[in-house]
Amino acid sequence: MAARGSRGVAIAAVLATGVDGARIARKKGASMQTESSQDCYSPFDKKALLTLNACSDAQETVSKLEKFGCYILDEPRVYQMGCTEAEVVCDEGAAELEKEGVAQIVTADAGAFWRGSSGVTHAFSEGLGVASDFYSDWRDLESQYARMRAAVEASGGAARLEVAGQSLQGRDMYIVRFRGEGYTDGGPRLVLTFNLHGREWITGMAGIYAVEKMVEKLKEDPSYLAGTEVVMMPMANPDGYLFSTTTNRMHRKNMANVSCSRNPGVDLNRNFDSHWASGGSSSNTCSDVYHGPSAMSEVESQVIAGVMKEAPMTVYIDTHSYTQLVISSPGWSKTRDNRHAEFRNIGRSIQQAIKSSHGLTFTEGPTAATLYVAAGITIDYATDRGALGICLELRPPRYGGGGFAPSNREILPASEETFAGILASIDYAKDPSSVPPAPAPTPAPWWFR
Repeated sequence: MAARGSRGVAIAAVLATGVDGARIARKKGASMQTESSQDCYSPFDKKALLTLNACSDAQETVSKLEKFGCYILDEPRVYQMGCTEAEVVCDEGAAELEKEGVAQIVTADAGAFWRGSSGVTHAFSEGLGVASDFYSDWRDLESQYARMRAAVEASGGAARLEVAGQSLQGRDMYIVRFRGEGYTDGGPRLVLTFNLHGREWITGMAGIYAVEKMVEKLKEDPSYLAGTEVVMMPMANPDGYLFSTTTNRMHRKNMANVSCSRNPGVDLNRNFDSHWASGGSSSNTCSDVYHGPSAMSEVESQVIAGVMKEAPMTVYIDTHSYTQLVISSPGWSKTRDNRHAEFRNIGRSIQQAIKSSHGLTFTEGPTAATLYVAAGITIDYATDRGALGICLELRPPRYGGGGFAPSNREILPASEETFAGILASIDYAKDPSSVPPAPAPTPAPWWFR
């Protein structure tokens, strides 16, 4: 997620361009590109990556960054979090910005740095199986879809693959439906979406993993979802994801043809009809948090909303990255939701389940109060329709973990943590009283206070 961008938004566009139609050129099985090839990191080659120091005047900092053609990777860390640790990529002036105390240089070549530390997506042709290494590396869109189809085909009828609609560019938006015996409308129902933002690759991988593991769980215990429905959309932004894998690794939005050709698209997680355009987004088409010309203007938003509205929801989970959070409605306001106690109960149960997986304690709390204000988001839209709207912000941590381009070593543990949290949310939806009382909330890290 990200927030505010109504000022200095030209920054968000400088490096958002790539080479149209750029494609990865590699030998079979190779993990790196040849020096002459173009890939999703090419727009950032020979450009400095910096982290901002804390600032007391965000606009003054933005003005300095604009001077050197810098691109802010996550705008809210500047406007709502006082610049602290926000990452920027700059065409020039890195040494001067560091000298002035504005930022610290991470590397002089962001493209090479991310290419080496995170890597690109690769095709995968092996089948399902315990020896499979699908989650050892980033997978391209078709490989993810093939893996999803294979899992459903192997489910023995426990899962059903459906096309919920098409993206703007005509790609199928799939859902996997798990419907327990005895489920009827009005019973416990969970809807989950992944990879709403193109660059958040780790979330799409976690979505495919969740489909696989749910199939396995239902094979072991066919009664687990009795009276309950779970609907997963492992890839909610196929166009944006594909663009991020081929042309611009940091592309966030969908691929809507807006007036800013350098940074096309609308931020789908600011486009929903819940306090739309009332905070934490921008009307500037070049902003990474451009909310669109109107609420629900984007076809992807409409498809997701259609899935939500098929039947009453108990829980809705939207999976994002990064910073290791379990956050809930409201995002549009720092005031408490009238179901605050319920949100804390399910949030802490998810938090504990994630911790039981690999020992990490995610920060838990309401979105606006814990992170930053963001209006027009999916979880508030779901909450308006009776669900408990939850957002999971997966690995890596905020500091030093790779940000939107983490190491591929994070894929499997992040997926395992996510699935543990999903199971906790299902258990809560089926019977809130069966969830043990949660411990006292973990104090928020100092940077959220």
